[in-house]
Amino acid sequence: MHIPERDKLIFTRNVAVMTKSGIPLLEAVRSQASQAAHPSFRKVIGSMVRDIEAGRRFSLALERHPSVFSPFYVNAVRAGEKAGSLEQNLEYIALQIEASMAFKKALTSALLYPAFLLVAVFSVGFAVAYFILPAIADLLTSFESEPPFATNIILLVSFAVREYAVFFLLGAVAAVACGLLLAQGKGGKAAIDRIALHVPVLGNILRQAHLVETATVLSTLLKSGVPVHESLEVTAQSLGNSVYRKAVEKMIPPVLKGNPLSAFLDRRLFPPLFVQMVEVGEKSARIEQNLDFIASFYQKEVEQSLKNILTLLEPVLLIIVGAAVLLLALAIFGPLYQVAGS
Repeated sequence: MHIPERDKLIFTRNVAVMTKSGIPLLEAVRSQASQAAHPSFRKVIGSMVRDIEAGRRFSLALERHPSVFSPFYVNAVRAGEKAGSLEQNLEYIALQIEASMAFKKALTSALLYPAFLLVAVFSVGFAVAYFILPAIADLLTSFESEPPFATNIILLVSFAVREYAVFFLLGAVAAVACGLLLAQGKGGKAAIDRIALHVPVLGNILRQAHLVETATVLSTLLKSGVPVHESLEVTAQSLGNSVYRKAVEKMIPPVLKGNPLSAFLDRRLFPPLFVQMVEVGEKSARIEQNLDFIASFYQKEVEQSLKNILTLLEPVLLIIVGAAVLLLALAIFGPLYQVAGS
């Protein structure tokens, strides 16, 4: 079941404000059942109301809906119940959801324009090659003189697209389908996650994005009062990349033995700044604040990197379009000039 993050944010923030104002938790949750915009979410909240009326804790009511409330959400609430700081922990959760939404929106906005440009360029190129070039191919081959090099290239492209367009489309669909099937398998997903981290330019952005996610979730859980080893376990479950998930899971046994977290951060995945900030935070008992700083720092780095890519991509696409137009013009007018000259 997919519930929009915005709906969960509104629910969390409203319950936090109402309980902080002295309204009983049951009444606060019940009031959200009628206000939720998503029909499925209304049913989930109604189910939680019945669980709380039956005497179950709020965290157990949340835990019965794992497709809606993540382990991060449930553990933060459970820690708040134990420490008597449920309202504050709900506010921490709301801030984390809001920060996550803002970060995803920034990524989407930054990638939307170049994606639109790429789709537009390839769509126009395919339309020209499939509909326009075949119409002028007969004209270009009707001249008795040897066609110029540019004309030969255009004719070759026209022939390939006209004769094999169906195979190109089927091949693209098959490639996408194979990629999706591969990503669903455990081994395939792990391989894709590893490869993605080493893709030029984009790999570095993905690494920074995973650092933001790790620091944000871990900081929120620690501020909520969740023990370090449990926070690491929940953080690992929250990470989308299996490489980073395994790296965080490997830190749990040493931390349970009393070792510092910073000593077991994988240096291949966590840069020196991340390690140093965690180490300083552990020594000064300010690890939550340092993790917040790390998340903010790398989020700005990701946004700046995306802006730089967009700045470079625009002129590159313009050059590609200009080169294609020039090649097409040479292919059409070259034979005409040869005929006129002869």
